[in-house]
Amino acid sequence: MFDALVVKFGKAAVVETGLSVAAYSVCSISMVILNKLVIDSHGFNFPASLVFFQALSAFVLVLFLKRIGVVEFPTMDRQLLIKWIPLTMLFTGMLGTSMLGLRTMSVSITLLIKNLALIMIAIGDNLLFGHYLDRWVLLSFALMILGSVVGAQQDPWVTPWGLFWNFLNVFCTTGYQLYMKGMLNEAKKSLGKWGPVYYNNMLALPPLLLPTVFAYDEWSVKLVESGSIARVWLTLMMLVGAVMTMASFWCMRMTSPTTYSVVGALNKVPLALLSMYIFDQYPNMYGALGIFCALAGGVLYTIVNVRATTDAAQKVKRERETEDLDVEKQLAPLSAVETTHTRY
Repeated sequence: MFDALVVKFGKAAVVETGLSVAAYSVCSISMVILNKLVIDSHGFNFPASLVFFQALSAFVLVLFLKRIGVVEFPTMDRQLLIKWIPLTMLFTGMLGTSMLGLRTMSVSITLLIKNLALIMIAIGDNLLFGHYLDRWVLLSFALMILGSVVGAQQDPWVTPWGLFWNFLNVFCTTGYQLYMKGMLNEAKKSLGKWGPVYYNNMLALPPLLLPTVFAYDEWSVKLVESGSIARVWLTLMMLVGAVMTMASFWCMRMTSPTTYSVVGALNKVPLALLSMYIFDQYPNMYGALGIFCALAGGVLYTIVNVRATTDAAQKVKRERETEDLDVEKQLAPLSAVETTHTRY
């Protein structure tokens, strides 16, 4: 398989694709672990300020890369800016509610509930864009819902506020994905690969600035009182948050959307295991069964999507081959006539 990829894309492209997938996987797993460490384990409970500094780090990084010529994106016009604001608000809400949910819940149960966003997005695709839901997709939904219910009921770290923030995160994630797909396809094309990174983070800064400034006395004192290890985790979280955005779009650029979704789904398995070990939050037998069931549903949903995407690509290829054959058949008599005229 590797040899076939090398022949098709070249060794350098295959290596870069592998690096982009590895970078995205490491950053996405590290981001969740670091958020949990900073907010829960070290008590730095200032989600708006943390999101602000993450957005600022990503904004400065992509701006710096543009200055040195590594990335490019065009200037945004006013109409596009107005369309982008709701998307940025959903993006900010998605990050903020994720941190608030992690503060009071275990990472494993948080991942299970976030799986429900896949269901909401798929239903939205079906209602808004006519995307077909077959029986295997519905089976994966059933596994995810069953696993979430069983896991959440038996998990000792489940709290009412944690459930509230996690379900709100599901709605923010769903709105973000559907809004991006339904209204900003043209905007994404005009902005290129790196424009969304720049404008998402740039527009997120003003609404996050006020709560960051108002809470300055509290979080600055907490930062001074925190130990050196806490400050190290906080610094790493800022750096990984900035690189995460770039790694995500790098992976999307080097792979297909299907591969990107597969990587995201498979990341949840090592993330769940790592979080149990790091935070000593091991589930009981029923909780483990719920986690396994929900993760299996997520993997099944990913496999079904991969198969559907492959089948659709093969169908398009067959249709193109059929059209080419029809054109050749139509041109064959003309070629024969031209040959006859040439002889005489």
